[in-house]
Amino acid sequence: MKKYHWNTHKIVQETEDTISIYFDTNTEVFPFISGQFININCLIDSVSTIRSYSLSSSPTDQYPCVTVKRVEGGLMSNYLVDNAASITEWDIQGPFGNFVLDKEISEQFPIVLLGGGSGISPLLSMLESITTNVNVPLLLYSNKSPEQTIFREALLDKETKGELTAHYSFTNQEVNTTQPNHIAGRFSIESIQAIIKQYTPLYIEAHYYICGPTGLMNLYQEALSSLNIAEKNIHAEFFDIETQEEISIVGNDVSRDIFVHYFEDTLVNDDVQTYECTAMVEVKSNQSLLEAIKEHKISVPSSCKNGTCGACWAIKMDGEVHMISNRVLTESNITEGIILLCQSYPMDEDVTISLLG
Repeated sequence: MKKYHWNTHKIVQETEDTISIYFDTNTEVFPFISGQFININCLIDSVSTIRSYSLSSSPTDQYPCVTVKRVEGGLMSNYLVDNAASITEWDIQGPFGNFVLDKEISEQFPIVLLGGGSGISPLLSMLESITTNVNVPLLLYSNKSPEQTIFREALLDKETKGELTAHYSFTNQEVNTTQPNHIAGRFSIESIQAIIKQYTPLYIEAHYYICGPTGLMNLYQEALSSLNIAEKNIHAEFFDIETQEEISIVGNDVSRDIFVHYFEDTLVNDDVQTYECTAMVEVKSNQSLLEAIKEHKISVPSSCKNGTCGACWAIKMDGEVHMISNRVLTESNITEGIILLCQSYPMDEDVTISLLG
């Protein structure tokens, strides 16, 4: 994971309320796996705001892309849909996430993608990366109407080329369709199961990738559970932030001092000077590293505070840390010493954290 400074390549209007932002990386290599996401940092009303967006492009595409749908009350989504066309520079972190399509799985097993709304973004990235599977991928995709179906033409093109089998659900009651792969109304457990059985004979061996609104994701999960699909074959990406209850960690009932390496900007003769600093920070009983570092007035990016977005990643240089939850770091990230500050608690006096990455 790294921090990047990208430029805008182009903005594409996907639907009335959805845009795709294509980034120019200035020839800098940006390796990621289909299904992963990036964090975008924007200054909105003078406040630094970070949000996570799945990459909808293929890892082989020249220009990485995210797709943003306007959400009622959504601070970042509304800002981007309204202003992205006038933004030329972007602060990016990533890639994050372990909701990924493994190459060996995509080559050996049937792939079924279950999506809704803007949850199609990582699923399209997965579709674009499937090149050698003898089984044609199956997509179940729910939207309000055909006009509000993101990537409608791209998906239809894949169907025409025989690269995809797709079934659509349109929840708007005014939608009237006679297409055999269209359902007027919501998917039901029975319709989901019938479609999967019809187009994926080896459905027990298939791998399922689910992304979309929580209610729809739960419906997909219930349908798969009733089909006795093994949990290891079901992969899901939840966007909604859950409330995290107060926790108590055995061995973390005392205050501990840790060392934090970080950058600090200082104004000298009207010029901003950046210095590398080290501070001793007290971490109180059952206090996360993020809470303690922020309490010490050290600037550190953060957003979700529940291990979902990855914005508060840092490098553990020394000592023992207990990370209670992780939805975004890969095994290789963890091996490299990367932790999520909002989920991490010091377990000894030797902990040293670096924010210099």
